[in-house]
Amino acid sequence: MKKLLLIIFSVFLAASFGYSQIHIIDDFENDLGHFKNTHPRYSGSSIGFNYHSLGVDSSTSFRGEASMHFVLTDDPASTAAWVMRFISGTAAALSQNDTLGSVGYIGYALKAIGGRDSVYCSIAVDAPATAELGTKREIIRDGNWYLYQWNLADTSEWTAWLTASANGIIEDPVSVDALTLFAPDATPDIEIWIDYLVWNPGGEVPVELVSFASTVDGNNIELRWVTGTETNNAGFEIQRKAEGGSFEKIGFVEGRGTTTEMNIYTFNDQVDRAGKYSYRLKQIDYDGTYEFSKIIEVEVIAIPGKYALAQNYPNPFNPATMISYFLPEAGKVTLTVFNMLGEKVADLVNELQESGSYKVNFDASNLSSGTYIYTLNVNGKVFSKKMQLIK
Repeated sequence: MKKLLLIIFSVFLAASFGYSQIHIIDDFENDLGHFKNTHPRYSGSSIGFNYHSLGVDSSTSFRGEASMHFVLTDDPASTAAWVMRFISGTAAALSQNDTLGSVGYIGYALKAIGGRDSVYCSIAVDAPATAELGTKREIIRDGNWYLYQWNLADTSEWTAWLTASANGIIEDPVSVDALTLFAPDATPDIEIWIDYLVWNPGGEVPVELVSFASTVDGNNIELRWVTGTETNNAGFEIQRKAEGGSFEKIGFVEGRGTTTEMNIYTFNDQVDRAGKYSYRLKQIDYDGTYEFSKIIEVEVIAIPGKYALAQNYPNPFNPATMISYFLPEAGKVTLTVFNMLGEKVADLVNELQESGSYKVNFDASNLSSGTYIYTLNVNGKVFSKKMQLIK
C-alpha cells in the first residue's frame, strides 16, 4: 500500500517509507515559512470570517516537531459564505515560492476541531500568472491529522479560479498560490493546524505510519491500529516475537483495498507464558509488495493459574525501580531483596494478599551500586530475579 494514514492513539511510532523524492515546501518547524509575511485574510478575495492566534504550535505536528495554527471565526458584519485564500508569499515575493512540476501529487496535512459540516479545504496552484483550484475536500473535524492531496496531472481535479488566464490545467512552471478553505456563513469557530505541505513528483504523497497501539489484560493482548486512507491494501499480516526468538506470523487481517474512509482494525492475541513480546504489522499490497510497521513491545505478567514475577523496570536503575508480580490465589507473601553475599537488604512485602496483580516500588537510595536479587516467596513457591543498581 505504501500510503497509510493512521490516527494517533497511545504509542507514537514514526516510520518513513520512500520519502527521498518528496519535496517539502513547508514543514513549519521554525516559522511559518512561505506564509510568514501573510495571513488568512491577506487576500482581498478572502471574505466572511476573521482569524486569530496565527503562529507555530510546537505541541502537535503531523511530521516533525511543529505545525502552523490559527482559529477562524465568523465575521458578524458579513452574510457571505467563508472563502479563505491564505496566500503563499506576498505580492512582492511570489517569485520566492518554490518552483514545482506539473506532474505528481501536491498536498498537506490538516487537523481541525469545531466548525460544522460542509467545511472544505483545497489548494490553489499555478501562481503567479494563473490560479487553478483543486477539488474541494470536506474537512474531518475530529482532532486528528489527515492528509489531503491532489493529482496535478488529472484535469478532473482542477478548475479555473480567480484569474482570466486560468484554464483548469496545471502547466509549468508551477508554484503554490494559496491554501484555501470554504464554509457556510455563520459557521461556528473552527481551530485548524496545517503541516507537511509537500509535492511528490513520483505519485501520491505517501502517508506516514504514525501509530500502532496495544493493551494487555492478563495474558490477552489487543493490537489496535486505524487507517485514514488505503491504496491497493490486501491486508495486514500480524507477526509476534518472544524474547530470544524470531518473528513469526500469528494472523492476518484483510485490508479495505482502496479507500479514503477511516478504518479501525483490531487483533487479539493470547500467550501461554509470561515475558516480553514484540509485535509488528506486515502491510501487503495486492501485487505482493509489502512494508513493515515499527515494532511495539508488551510485557505479560499474569498467566491464569500461574505465579509470575516480572523483571523490575527500569533495569538498570537509580535509585528506584518497580517490581511486579501476579498471584493466581491468595497466600502469605514475602518480597525480599538480597545482595550478592546473600545478606538481606530490604523487606518489601510481608503480609497476606489476595489473588491478583501487584506492583511494589523499591527505593535503593541508601544502597551502593551493584547487583541485587529480589525473591518472591508465596505458598511454598519461590521465585527470584537479578537487578542492577548503577549510581
